[in-house]
Amino acid sequence: MDKKNKMFSLVEQWRDSGLSRKVFAKQHGIRASSFDYWCKKQSNEVAKNGDQPTFIELTSNSGSRELINRPQIELNLPSGLMIKIY
Repeated sequence: MDKKNKMFSLVEQWRDSGLSRKVFAKQHGIRASSFDYWCKKQSNEVAKNGDQPTFIELTSNSGSRELINRPQIELNLPSGLMIKIY
């Protein structure tokens, strides 16, 4: 396995670990600044390949009176946090 694939694999392991980047890097004997570089590089490559959207256009139905008291957008995060935008 070449270095790029090895580091990208470690970045994926870190994302699933729940650890901070600094702690994860230390546990794997990697300088934090080097690991930060590989995290950024992997994110840029994913965005460049279109695997993950970097921008999503949202539209609004704000002209409708019946929708005024209902949230226009609800975001349900994995942590259980819900964000409502009116």
